[in-house]
Amino acid sequence: MKDDFVAIGNMRRTNLFAQFLFLSFSVALIMGCAKSVRQPDLPGPQESFRKAMGLYERERYYKAQEILKDMVLNYSGTAIIDSVKFYLGLTYFQMREYLTAADEFQRLRQMYPQSPLAGEAQFQLALSYFKLAPSYPLDQQYTTKALDEFQRFLEDCENHPFKSEGQRYIEECRDRLAQKTYAASLLYYKVNEYASSVLYADVVLDDYYDTQWAGAAQLLKAKCFLALKNEARATEELEKFLAKYPGRKEEGQVRALLATLHNRGQ
Repeated sequence: MKDDFVAIGNMRRTNLFAQFLFLSFSVALIMGCAKSVRQPDLPGPQESFRKAMGLYERERYYKAQEILKDMVLNYSGTAIIDSVKFYLGLTYFQMREYLTAADEFQRLRQMYPQSPLAGEAQFQLALSYFKLAPSYPLDQQYTTKALDEFQRFLEDCENHPFKSEGQRYIEECRDRLAQKTYAASLLYYKVNEYASSVLYADVVLDDYYDTQWAGAAQLLKAKCFLALKNEARATEELEKFLAKYPGRKEEGQVRALLATLHNRGQ
C-alpha cells in the first residue's frame, strides 16, 4: 500500500515537471516570437543604399548619413562598401563638416586604393582642405594641404574627368600662397626692413613665378634696393621687370624710375 502511494506521488511529480517544462517552452516560444517581431531583420545592403541615395538626392544629408554609418558597421564586407564610404564623406562635405569629410575620403583612398572611386575620393579630399582654407592674411596650412593633395590627384589620375578642374584649383592655391608671401614682403618694406622684404620677394619670384604676384614682387624688390641706396641693383631689378613682365600697368612707373637712375648716373 505504501509503495502504491509512493508510485502515485512520483507520477504526480513527473506530470507537474512535464507541465512546467511545457509551460516554460511555451513562454520562451512566445517571447522569442515577440522578440522577432520587435527586432526584424535588417534590410539588405542594396536596399539600404538605395534609401540613402534617395535621401541624399533630396538633400536630406543627415538622414542619409545615419543610414550610411549603419551600413559601414553592418555591411563592411560587401562589394559596395567603397560607394557607401564615398557618399558618407559627401554627406559631411555637403553639411560643411570639411575636416570630417577629408578624413572619410582619405580612409577610402587608403583602404580601397583599387576602387573606381579612389580618384574622385582623392579629388574630394583636396577640395575639402581647400574649403577649410581662410583668406590670404590668415594661416594657410590648409591651402598648402589642398595644393599637395590636388597635385597628388593629378599625378595619380592623369586621365580623370576632373583633371582640368584640379589644375584650376592648383592655380588658385598657388595664387593664394603667393599673395600671402607678397603681403609679408610688402609689410617688411613698409616698416623699413628691406633685407627681409627682399627675402620674401625672392620666394614669390622663385616659387610662384607664374602667378600675378610675381611682377609686383619684382618691382617691390627694386624699390627695396632703391631704399638701400644700391642704385646698380635697383636698375638691374627694374630692367628685369620690363623684360619679364611686359604690358603690366606698372610699366610706366618702372620706366620713370629707370630714367631717373640713368640721369643720376650721367
